[in-house]
This record gives sequence, C-alpha cells and structure tokens, in this order.
Amino acid sequence: MTEKYLEGLNKIISDQVNQMDDTFVYGGNVNRGSFISGLSKNLVESRRRVIQNVGNCEYTHCGIGFGLMMSGVNAVLFVKQLDFVMLGIDHFVSTYGSIRATDYPYKLGSFSIVTAMYDQGYQGPQSSFRGIGEICSMSTISAFMLNGYSDAALVVKDEMKKSGVRFFILSQRKANEKMNTLDVKRTAPDNSVIQYSEGSNATIVCFGFSLSSGEVLRRHLLDRDIVASLFSVNVLEHPQWEIAISATVRSKRLFVLDDTFSPTSSSFRFIVDALEQDPNIRFAIERRREKVSTAVSNEDLEVGFERLIQKLF
Repeated sequence: MTEKYLEGLNKIISDQVNQMDDTFVYGGNVNRGSFISGLSKNLVESRRRVIQNVGNCEYTHCGIGFGLMMSGVNAVLFVKQLDFVMLGIDHFVSTYGSIRATDYPYKLGSFSIVTAMYDQGYQGPQSSFRGIGEICSMSTISAFMLNGYSDAALVVKDEMKKSGVRFFILSQRKANEKMNTLDVKRTAPDNSVIQYSEGSNATIVCFGFSLSSGEVLRRHLLDRDIVASLFSVNVLEHPQWEIAISATVRSKRLFVLDDTFSPTSSSFRFIVDALEQDPNIRFAIERRREKVSTAVSNEDLEVGFERLIQKLF
C-alpha cells in the first residue's frame, strides 16, 4: 500500500457512499472545483443517490441532514474543516436531543458528517478548531478518528449506514503522509476501540491521531523484548473499551498517548476506569498541552519514548 493518507481515505469513503441507495450526498464544492480539498472526489451519482453542491450555510446543511434522516433517507455531508461544524452545533445538541427524547414513530435514516480536523498549528480563526471531543460531549454523538487504511475501511463500512448521527474525522496534517497500514486485530462491539497488536508486558492506548506514535513506542519496547498490546480509541460517550481495560489489567503497565488538545479528553476517563479495576496499574501519559502554535507547523505529538519506557520499566 503506497497511497497517501487523504487518497486512501477518499477511496474508502467514496467506495462506501457509492454502494448506498436512498442517499443524499452534499457539501460545498462536493463534486466540482477543489472537491473539498480532494476529500469528496470519486463520488458517483445514480437514480437513487443524489449529489448536490450547496452554498455556505452550515447551520442549514446540518438541519437538512437531520430532516433527511427523519425521513428515512441516508444523508452524507462533507464539510471542509471541523470549525464549520460548530455553526450547526444547535442541531447536534437540541434537534437530535429532541428526536431521541420523543417516541419517534418512523425508522430513522443515517446522517454522517465527514470532515477534517486542521491539526497543523494555527491556520486562522476558522481553521484551527480541534475540539471534536467537546462537540461529542455536548451532543452525545460519536466521532470516529480515521488513523489508517484498515481501521477506516472497517469503521466506515460498519458505521456509515447505521441509523442516527456520527462524525468521521480525518487529520489534515497527515494528508500527504503515507497511509498507515497496520492490520486490525480486534475491535470493540461499538468500534470505540481498535486493537492492532497483543502482548502481555505492556499496553499502549492512543487517543486522537497518535496511533503512529504508539506504533513507534511499540517497536521501541519490542527492541527490549517487551511485547505490548496496541489500541486506538474513538470518541464515544459511553465507549465499550473493555478489551483495552482487560489488556491493561493483565499487563499492569499502561502507556497513554493523547494528541487531542482537549483538557477533557477521554484518556483521563480511561485511566480512571483502568485504576478502578486494579489500583496497582502503573501508567505513563504523554499528551499535547493546550499551547497552540501561531504558525503552520507539523504539530506532531512529541513523545519522549526513552523517558516513558524508563518510567514503567
């Protein structure tokens, strides 16, 4: 697999959308111009699948998605960046809350929002928001962080057609990097946790888009004959992350990598849940602080691999 990250994910997403009937696909420049910076290329219109360009009114876009979902239709909204989703936040909180609070008599369709998180440092007042965890916490809507080819292929296929609402989040900083091809070993029933390797000596749990750093840490450990389980975690309100908790309890040593920028990250909740199972677990965490660069930068999570390993071993 030699595809770049954005190219590979575009193929996965467009292939899935092109298989769906009774589907309305829409967004700004969704099938012309920049194709939303290449995110929405290769979509195919058919008699039962409509593709429509719409103007810049994200609040209306979100309302349309909920209306289509309530009519039993599948809606797929492409949004260039996560910042613009904020303009429709009332629909995610209030509209969806009202739907779920009532005994809605008809079968719901699906509403999927595909967007990129601009995680390359400060790129302007509407191009630097990374708070998907905060959006999910307010709305109790799930977000799936697409790290590599295998996890994205599995999650997009499983989740995009489900009734209800969800986000699919891509990393802008990884757009031109080589696609991660780690094989998926196991998943949680709700796809909140993806497992890539299994080992009894340590457990590595990655939040946000830190999986590539987690794989480097796993290899550092393996060089010392320390075999680790490797997981990535999606953003769900009530994640079924028992497979990662069980691995942590068995290994007694937990590494947490978190590049979400969020002071309310679910990484903290994971550590608490693990310690409730076994207070003798030793853990080390590397996370991104709230400081944001005022210039475009790589913004990769800086991991002190040797320091982390020495802390637990």
